[in-house]
Amino acid sequence: MKLGGRERKDDGDALEDLFEHLPVSANWTMGFLSAIGTGPDPIASTVWIPEIVTDGAFDGTTKARAKVDLLERLFIAAGETLRSTPEIICPEPDKPEEEVFDFCTGYLRGARLHASWIKDEAATQKLHPFEVLAKQKEDVSASSTALREHLGRDVAELFAYWQAKRQVVHTTPKVGRNDPCPCGSGKKHKKCCLATQV
Repeated sequence: MKLGGRERKDDGDALEDLFEHLPVSANWTMGFLSAIGTGPDPIASTVWIPEIVTDGAFDGTTKARAKVDLLERLFIAAGETLRSTPEIICPEPDKPEEEVFDFCTGYLRGARLHASWIKDEAATQKLHPFEVLAKQKEDVSASSTALREHLGRDVAELFAYWQAKRQVVHTTPKVGRNDPCPCGSGKKHKKCCLATQV
């Protein structure tokens, strides 16, 4: 995966080193970043980075700044993957249960950082498969196997859901104060309906 559009020779080693020193796994982080990049609210890196780095390890030194830069580039790469092929961002169904558990747990944490997501009943319902898989770390039942097989599709559907919500364009043109009132009274907007809105 290209990190933030600029692949560097040592990115693989840097990522491996990064996750050795983080309290969360690479799969948890990818799930978390996927949800951050999917959801409706812009979430600043100053909000989501402390969710990944909880022990104050990034203290402002040059080495720490390089790690923050790596996380930000990983977030950009996750966003690019979500836009092009969202179904491949999650662990494949044949991967160990722990990888799927970590991804789903991270995804749920990232989704809950979006205030608008929590308020949207349809989007919250779409998180159900992630919740089930996050609770069934050791369970390899037929239902969890089916959920794992559809996890990529679920990620893609949620991304498409929020993309469609973001692209809704208001078709009602803005009415200026001195324009004719859209109610058809013949009066200026400021002397008619605008006066009742204030």
